[in-house]
Amino acid sequence: MAERGRIYRWARNRSLGDAKARPVIVIAPDAATAVLERWVVVPISSDPRLEAHPLAVPLSLQEGSGLERISFAMSWLPTTVLRQQLQGPIDRSDPEVVRQVLLTLARALDLSMQEAWSED
Repeated sequence: MAERGRIYRWARNRSLGDAKARPVIVIAPDAATAVLERWVVVPISSDPRLEAHPLAVPLSLQEGSGLERISFAMSWLPTTVLRQQLQGPIDRSDPEVVRQVLLTLARALDLSMQEAWSED
């Protein structure tokens, strides 16, 4: 089953004070999710202040969606999670949304290496 673009709930680490489960979107390629126990995900938030954030990707609500409000993928916060920690899937993102998340992630991490490197 293709996992990239699917939205899950992640219970997070309650021992570190994380109070609630958060939706996440899987960004790891399907070749990785098929064989690895750790998946790369981007957290999702419904905080309306993110609408103005240049690295937040809006996720539209669809009928039957697992998201309750207009939400945003926080592409500057990729993380890895154990597959067993994920609940769902609760939804599947449109391929164009996944593309936008990946492009914004590349910008957030400066994967084009635009910064000048220094020799120390």
